[in-house]
Amino acid sequence: MNELDWQKIVKSQILWVIIGFTIGLSVIWWPMLNSNGSWNERLFGALFFYIVDSIQYAMAARGFVGWVAFLAIILVGMAAITGRNLRSEPAEHAYKLFTSFVIGWGLSRVIIYFLLNLAFFRGSIAILPFMFGTVLLAGVAGNLTINSSKFKGEITPMIVIRKIPILSVLLVSLILTLPNLVAVAGLLPSPPERPTDGYGSADFPYEVEEFSLTPDFPDNMTSWWNDWAHEQEWNVHVFVPVGLTSESVGVAVVLHGYQGEKVEYYRDTMLSLAGQGLVTIFPQYVSDMDLSSIPADFELNYTLGGSDHPQHLPRYTMALYGVDAGLEFINSDTGISEVLGTTELNTDHLWIGGHSMGVGTTFYVLSELLGRGFGSQSLVVDLEAPWIHATQEDLTGNMSQLPDHTLVHVVEYETDIVVEECIGRWQHARLTARDQSPPLPSNQVRFLQVPSDLRGFPKLMASHYLPSEFVRDSLADHSYYPRIEAQADFVASSAVGDMTSADAAKSWFMNEGEMTDLGSWSDGVAVKPMKIVSFPLELSDGDWDACPQP
Repeated sequence: MNELDWQKIVKSQILWVIIGFTIGLSVIWWPMLNSNGSWNERLFGALFFYIVDSIQYAMAARGFVGWVAFLAIILVGMAAITGRNLRSEPAEHAYKLFTSFVIGWGLSRVIIYFLLNLAFFRGSIAILPFMFGTVLLAGVAGNLTINSSKFKGEITPMIVIRKIPILSVLLVSLILTLPNLVAVAGLLPSPPERPTDGYGSADFPYEVEEFSLTPDFPDNMTSWWNDWAHEQEWNVHVFVPVGLTSESVGVAVVLHGYQGEKVEYYRDTMLSLAGQGLVTIFPQYVSDMDLSSIPADFELNYTLGGSDHPQHLPRYTMALYGVDAGLEFINSDTGISEVLGTTELNTDHLWIGGHSMGVGTTFYVLSELLGRGFGSQSLVVDLEAPWIHATQEDLTGNMSQLPDHTLVHVVEYETDIVVEECIGRWQHARLTARDQSPPLPSNQVRFLQVPSDLRGFPKLMASHYLPSEFVRDSLADHSYYPRIEAQADFVASSAVGDMTSADAAKSWFMNEGEMTDLGSWSDGVAVKPMKIVSFPLELSDGDWDACPQP
C-alpha cells in the first residue's frame, strides 16, 4: 500500500471513531489483560471494579448538582461554536478527527452503561448517563458544525442517508441527557439527610482504633487458592472502642460478601458496631478459588436456600480461622491491650452478621461459635441480602443451638437482582424453626423488606450492595446503619448489665416505628417505609424454582 493510502486511512473520521471506541472500552479489556483466572472471572472482576468506580464518581458528582447541568450546556455550546469557527482553518481536519474520537469514546461508555444498567444500576444513577450523554452530544455538535460546510447547497436524499449514523448518535445522546436534565439541574426533591443524632449519626458513643494481622493459613486452605489469591495478603481486621470503663465488652463478627474482601467496602459497618461499644472482627476470606480438583461431572444441587457447592468448604473454614485468629490477636496484642485496659472480652455477648455470600458463611461460623458457648447471654444475628448457605452436613451449621433469647434480622432489598428472593425467605424459616427444634418466637426473627423510592434525586435504590460502604447514600443512612447500631447497642449494653438501655435498643430495632420510618423527601413527602413481613414464604413474587423444596 502506498504512502497516500496510509495518509487517507490515518485521516479517516471512521478510523478515529474506532480508536475512541477501543480506548473507551479499555476500562474493561485492560484490567482483564492484567489479571489472572478464567475468562469469566477476569470479566466479572473488571466489571465489578468499573461499577464501584462509576458509583463513586457519580456520588461525588451529586455534590455539584446544578453545576453539572450548567457545565454540560457550556461544553456542548463550546463544541458547536469551535466547530463553526474552525471551518476552512488549518485545524479544521484535526478537529474533525478529535470529535470523531470523542464520539467513539462516548459510544463505548454508553454501551457499557446500558448493559450494566440492565444488570445492575436499574436506573438508579441519573447523573452517570447524563454525563456520558453530554460527552457524546458535545462530540456530535462539534462534528456536525465542522462538517456542515459540505452541505450548503441542496440537501439530497444521499446526503440524508450519509447523515443517518451521526443523527442516530445524536438521538442516543438526547435520550441520555434530556430525561435526566431535570434531576441533574437540582429541580427534584432531595432525599433525607443523615440523622444528626442517635443511631445512624456520626456521633458515636466511642471513638474506634483499627488493628490488623496477617495469619498463616494452613495448607488445607491455601491449596484451594487460585493464582490471584496467592498474590494477595489475607488479613484479619479488629476494631476496638476507645475509652471503655466496664469490666467486659461484647464481640461482633462481620462476614463480607463475594468480592468484598477489601476492608474499605465495610469499614463504615465496623465503625458503626465498634462505635457502639463492641470489639469487632472482620476476617478476609476467598471469594474465587481453584476448582480444578472438582470432578467435571459434579452436579450442583440447590434446595431451601442452600447448595452443596464444594467452594463452601474453603470459604467457611478460612472465615472461621480468621475469627479465631482475631480472637487470639485481641487477647495477645499489646496495642489492643492498651486500648482495652482492664476491660475483658466477653464472648457471652455476640453480634454476628453477613452480607450476601457472608450470610451463607454466617450459618457455619455461628454454629461453631455457639458450640463454644458464644452468645449465651445476648445474641443478635443480622443477615443482609442473603445468598446461599451450605447444605453439606458438616458445613450447614446447627441452628438448634440458637439460645431462646436470639434476635434475628433477615433483610431483603427491593431492587436486588443479584440473589433470588427465595434464599433469604427460606433462611428466615430455618432460623425461626431452629432446624426443626422448638421454634423461636416470631417476634424475635424479623424479615425486613427495604423498598426503593424513585421520587426525587438522587433516587433511593434498595440494591444488593446497599450495606457496602462504596454505595452509602441516604437510604443506607436510614435503613441499614441505624439498625445495626441499635443492634450493637443492645449487645454492648447487655454486656455491661445496663438492661434499661438494652431494652430500649431492642425495642428500637425489633418493632415498627423509628426503625421502619426512613425519613422524608425535601418536599415533605415520606420516603417509602421499611416493611416487616410476618410470613415471607407466603409472598407471591420471586423465582421459587431457584430454591426448590425437596
